[in-house]
Formats: sequence, C-alpha cells, structure tokens
Amino acid sequence: MTWLKTLADTYDVYAGLAGVEKNGQAVLLPISHSTLNAQIEVTIDGDGSFQEAKKLEKGRDVVTIIPVTEDSAARGSGIAPHPLCDKLCYTAGDYTTYTGEDKEDYFEAYIEQLRDWAESVDTHPMVQAVYKYLAKRSLIQDLLSSRALTPDEDGKLTDQFKIQGLGQTGAAVRFIVRGQDRPQEVWKNQALYERYDGYYRKKAGGDGLCYASGRTEACSDKHPSKIRNSGDKAKLISANDGSGFTYRGRFTTKEQAVCVGYETSQKAHNALRWLIQKQGYTRDESAIVCWMANRDMQVPDIMKDSVNAYGDMDDFDFDFDTIDLSKTSGAGAHDTGKYFARQLQLAVSGYAGKLRVDDRVAVIALDAATTGRLSVVYYDEMGARQYIDAILNWQQHCKWRRRIRIEKTEQKITCECTPSPREMALAAFGVQRSEWLEADAKLVRATVKRILPCITRSGVRIPDDIIRAAVRRASMPQTMSGSVWYNEVLCVVCAMIRFNYEEKYKEEGRTMEHFLKDNLSDRSVLFGRLLAVYDYMEQRAMFERDENGKVKEQRMTNAKRYWNAYSSRPAKTAQTIKQNLIAYERKLEGYELKQFEEWAEEIMVCLADGFDNTALSERYLPGYYLQMDNMKNAFQKKGEEQ
Repeated sequence: MTWLKTLADTYDVYAGLAGVEKNGQAVLLPISHSTLNAQIEVTIDGDGSFQEAKKLEKGRDVVTIIPVTEDSAARGSGIAPHPLCDKLCYTAGDYTTYTGEDKEDYFEAYIEQLRDWAESVDTHPMVQAVYKYLAKRSLIQDLLSSRALTPDEDGKLTDQFKIQGLGQTGAAVRFIVRGQDRPQEVWKNQALYERYDGYYRKKAGGDGLCYASGRTEACSDKHPSKIRNSGDKAKLISANDGSGFTYRGRFTTKEQAVCVGYETSQKAHNALRWLIQKQGYTRDESAIVCWMANRDMQVPDIMKDSVNAYGDMDDFDFDFDTIDLSKTSGAGAHDTGKYFARQLQLAVSGYAGKLRVDDRVAVIALDAATTGRLSVVYYDEMGARQYIDAILNWQQHCKWRRRIRIEKTEQKITCECTPSPREMALAAFGVQRSEWLEADAKLVRATVKRILPCITRSGVRIPDDIIRAAVRRASMPQTMSGSVWYNEVLCVVCAMIRFNYEEKYKEEGRTMEHFLKDNLSDRSVLFGRLLAVYDYMEQRAMFERDENGKVKEQRMTNAKRYWNAYSSRPAKTAQTIKQNLIAYERKLEGYELKQFEEWAEEIMVCLADGFDNTALSERYLPGYYLQMDNMKNAFQKKGEEQ
C-alpha cells in the first residue's frame, strides 16, 4: 500500500492545481470528479431556458471534467447516473419518446439525484439552472430543432447518423450557463468543484481503517478507472467478485482483503492519472512514471535516452538550441558530440545541486493484467539524491557513441549517450518491418520491466539473457538496413555490454576506454577486431568512384553477409571472408593495403593459440566497433596530413 499513500501525499502537494487548466496541459482532477468525452454542448440561461446547442468535433477539447459518485465512476451495466453531465439516456426526459427505447428509469434516477444536489445547502446557481431546464423533459426536442441531432425520415432519433464516430443515441451532453457577466462552462468552474465535493462528502458511508493511510475514514470498495487514458476501463483495485470469491481461503470478506479510504483512493488515483498524462511513458499497453513525491520539482525521465531525459524539465538549466550542429569534428572544428556532452554534464551537476536532503522520488510501472485489471509490476521509492546518483551511474556506464534525435529541437547529433530501456528491448527482440524496429508489445513490456531495476538500484546488472538476445540480433546485419543495424542495434548492444563490463570491474577501475588494451588475449575481442579489419577493408575498396563522382560498387560486404556464421564458427568463416577479399585488394591504394595487412597480422599473432571455431562471446561486438573506430580515425588523420 506504500504506492497508494505516496500518490495521495503527492496529490496534497499539488492540490492547488486541482481543476486548473494551464497551457493545454493535463488537468489534476478534483476529488469526486472524473472525465467524460462529450459529443454535444448545450447552452442555457440562469433561469433554465434553452439557448443553443452544437455538436463537438473529436479532439482534446471534448474531454470534460464531471462530478461522479462511487457507483457512476465504476459503472458498467445497470443504472448509475453521473450527477451533472451524462449521456442522453440519463439527461433527456424525452429519450423514450424519440427513440422508442424505454429508459425512463435512467432519467428518473438522474433527475432525482440532480434535484437532491440542487436543493441541498451545497447547491450552486448553475446546478439549479441545469435542473430547471432538464426537468422540462425537452432536451432531445431542443437538440433536434437546433440541428445538433439529426432525425430519420420518421422524425425519430437513431444511430444512423454519427457524432465523433458514435451513434447519436449514445451521445454525452455538457452544459454552459449564461450568467449576468458571461457564459460559464460547468466543467471548468472551481466553485462548482468545491460545492460538489462538500455535497458528496456528506453522503459518505461508514468509517473503517484505511490500509493505505492508516487513518479511520469513510472507505470505499469501488475505485476509479481511466488511469492510463480517458477510455481506459482497467482498474488497479477491484473487489466485485461476489461469486468466485478470489479471496476465499484467506479472508472471509473483501474488506479484510483490502480496505482503502474513499478520499485516499480518489487522491491516489487522480494523482497517478495526472502524472501519467503529464510526464509518463505510455507505450505497448504499459504506463511508467517517475516523479518527485514531496514537492513540485521535475526529475529526469528514465524511459528516455540520457539526452532527452532532461529535455522537458523546466528547472533544468540547459539550452538545447545553443549547440551548433554545423560544427563537426575535423580540422579546425571541435567535436560537437563531446562539447554537447560536457555542457549537458555541467547542467546535470547544477540540477543535482538543487536537491534537498528530504526530497523523495518514486517510480511506478503499470501493466494490463487483463482488459479490466491493471497491475503494479514495479514500484520503487528512494531519496532524490540516491535516485540522481543511480541515474548518473547508469548514464555514465551504459553509453555508446551513436546518432540520436534531440526531441526538443528536432535536430540530430552524434554523441555518447545512454539508450532508453525500450530501445534496448527492441535491440534484443525487434524486427525491422519498415523504417524502424518493431516487436511484440507484451515482450517489450516484460523486458523494460526487467531493465528498470538496473537503472534505479546500485549493483544490478542487465540480465544476461537480454544481452544474449541482443547479441544474436546484432549478429544478423543482413536482416536490417545498414543504418538501423548500426545505430539501433549494434551501438545499443555495445552500450549494454559496456554497462555490465564496467559494473563487474567497478572496483578495479576498468572501463571501456581501456577495453582493447585490457583484452589483448581475449579471443572473442580479437576475432571481433579481425572482422572489423575485413569489413572496413572491403568498404574502402568499394569507395572507388567513377568519373561522375559516384561510388562504383554499392552492396553489403562479405563480412556482413557471413556475420552470423562468423560469430558461431569464426576460424572457418574468417578464412572464407579472407579468400573473397583477394579481388578487392588491387582496388586499394598501397598505403591502405599495407595498413590493413599490419592490423590483420597484429591480431593474428595474438590469436595464434585461439584460432578455432569455438563460438564467440558478446565481447566480440565492442571489439569490432572499437577496432573499426580506430581504423577510421587513423585514415582520417592520414588524410588530414596529406
């Protein structure tokens, strides 16, 4: 129950924002309120007289904050009206007349409930106006006359015509009340929120011990849905099994299994919904969010790469527009990626300095257990300093040089950065079907869940089976385009290998910067380096251009074609690749061929005792990458000297 209490406390921190719409951002719902997608907007005056009505187009503006009861917020089948804005079958007294469908019980339950609120001490002039109008039982008649609804040839209301893709009979209605000053939307009125909260609290049931807060308060066995989005029916807490008795054998009543106070439940669910909409990760049917639990301060997004994790933070002192991406590495120019990384690191250090000793950070991950059930698959809570240290450790040791897009500026830059957990899952299990890698959503969710502790907890390494799966994908470059294989698979896998390598040898201080020097006798690393020599040798040979400046030959190298076989039977496959390279040697310039021969000879000398067909470990991939990087730098330096 810790997560419930933390979320309820978070609601108290941001309580002043409840019901406030600001810059088009998500709205923190007031207690006893939910949302509804409205299809029709009705305007009346303060005396309850109809003025006008219109259809609403599909979009963000249709989301309407409405007061709800415990029953209406959790309703499925049966009669459970919302107190103010609702569907036509509840709000229209002439629904049966125009549709032929008997819904009198729905309207009677709705109007009686509205009357009770309108005549209570917590009433509001707008509530009274809506009650006066709907009590006339002329809503559909007015909507037809104003052409907000369309009748059939018999003058009846049918689902032949649609609003926002829905049949007319199922349309939901919201109200605007014209006062002396200006029209007021009932779904945006702060005073109305407070009046309803006061009204509904007096309807609360018996008190009990709330398992989350530890206080005695009015408890509820019906809890909100719409957690991940406005159409989400899955619930985190549910106790409606009155026949199967899933708690039988452990408890005699559902209250013994779980008892949560109504106010605590409302605060926790509303805070969670708001956090997910505002700053959460919602993909692959999962929802993951990280937040500062005790005060209004943003935290890095652990579901993004190490650059974009800070892009949406208002209190992060770094201007992403200041990086001049036109200055690339080369003669007379600084390395943009390194400069970017240094400036970002300074900004991160400045952000960390703003943290207080008592700051707390929470991380929660939700997964859809069934269509009607959500489960908390991961939850962690820690001090903010501990969280930032964990994030920085992750970003420092699980990084690799690759090309990324800065979301805030839509620019692309090559720099050392940490891939996101989803990118790691796709590198391990993704298949390229279009321009990007795709994978089964369930498999991605499960993989991301297993990677999260590696980010937030010290000493937890990336699971070996995920590394092995990613290595298998990287060993099949022929199944992907060159850019996707290199940037989305090879570089991501190398980052994962680096993290586990540096975590393993943390006490010895061994890092990837010394990987080649520290592994001169590791046959997997040596075979990876040899593969890079053969691959780049053929690439350089294919750089030959015709009189128009175009590359004469463009195709996949032999090294990439035989890559998968090479990782399984390296010695035999290396000989095959070497034999196929003979035709390309004559295309190389003298100094190029000599340089490649020296690199290959150096590696073969070190491989003398290990040149066999034993399958390679994952270390051959960073060996390949680093050797390739060294060779490119060597030729670039040679070109600059000439």
